[in-house]
Amino acid sequence: MKVYVRASTQSDVDHLATNLRPEDTEEVLASHGNVKEALQQGLDESEECWTIIVKETGEIAGIYGVVGLEDNLTGIPWLLTAPPITKVWLPFLRGSLKWVKETNKKYPILTNACDADYSVAINWLKFVGFTFIQRHETWGVGNKPFLEFVRIQDV
Repeated sequence: MKVYVRASTQSDVDHLATNLRPEDTEEVLASHGNVKEALQQGLDESEECWTIIVKETGEIAGIYGVVGLEDNLTGIPWLLTAPPITKVWLPFLRGSLKWVKETNKKYPILTNACDADYSVAINWLKFVGFTFIQRHETWGVGNKPFLEFVRIQDV
């Protein structure tokens, strides 16, 4: 199956608020406490926000973006996925690697944190070139272990 991305809309956020993968829901509840609010924050604060679509079915497979900090050097990338992501995993991997590299040109420092128990996210982050720099035993409203990661622009 093929995948394409388009600019995210409010209806994408509304749909995904109740249709994320269980692992993504658990991570957001631990970090932010409310899935809809976290998705809305991502849409509202991201310089760019994209929705992943399964081309053949029109299903929403995920949403991602980057929030730029005021220093103009640091970006906070984020990604939340829905079950259809498994239908387009390989093309998503290729596209996400390209997006991360391009985003890292704009923001020499990309950083965020993920649930320490979310192995799929950890493996994806390693694949797109992030390095884990610190384990936080308590993170977010859920006080759950999270792993801080960073990707620094190649020179």
